[in-house]
Amino acid sequence: MWPFGLVRGGFPRFIGIVLLLFVGLAFLDPLAVAWSRSLPPWVTIPFGGITRLGQAEWILVPSLVIGVWGWLRSRRSFSGMQGQQHGAPQVYALSLFIFFSTALPGLLANILKRLIGRARPVHLEQLGLFHFQPFSDWTFQSIPSGHTSTMFAFATGIMFLFPRLSPWAFLLAALVGFSRIVLGMHYPTDVFAGMLTGIISAYAVRNFWLSRGWLFVRTGEGVVRRSAGPGRAPFPDAKAQSRNVL
Repeated sequence: MWPFGLVRGGFPRFIGIVLLLFVGLAFLDPLAVAWSRSLPPWVTIPFGGITRLGQAEWILVPSLVIGVWGWLRSRRSFSGMQGQQHGAPQVYALSLFIFFSTALPGLLANILKRLIGRARPVHLEQLGLFHFQPFSDWTFQSIPSGHTSTMFAFATGIMFLFPRLSPWAFLLAALVGFSRIVLGMHYPTDVFAGMLTGIISAYAVRNFWLSRGWLFVRTGEGVVRRSAGPGRAPFPDAKAQSRNVL
């Protein structure tokens, strides 16, 4: 149901481990900045392309368009046919889950980084590692890394829907997070916080869908899986009538 041992009774241990990791990574923060500034352009330029994958538009726009298209096709009033268009409910359910499981964690990360207001590495010499100026410009929006949050949320969503693709999705997310350090845009602690934000938030979206009977089911052994069909429709007025099949 939750990652990192976030079950009843496990939360204090999780917080303790996260704090220890954060302190350890904080020692690497200034070293990572100095290292990124020493890299030649032929190293940083490819990572400039990789980091653009953390911009959510390439995920959100197609998933929303396909989701709305599938939703419309699943409505009798739109198709003018008896029953559903074959496969439409599954298409729109999958697409809308990708949209929400990526968009909501990304939105949360952007809210948090503005509330926290940590200075980015560009201010390291003048302000130090831990200077906070909430609700300021982008140079004071360092933690959590939004690109990293978006990509790890997307990878987690892929893990829920297409487990065999998840290693590649998480590898891509890790490369995007690493690119933020290489380009000097974030500290390692920012990327770590972005990873946690993206993964935990994507689990929260999945668990909400499960509680509503949308797309996911729980087996008799308590394992959460994607249903063979879309389950109940993610919107009440859609005409999705497929039943959950394990």
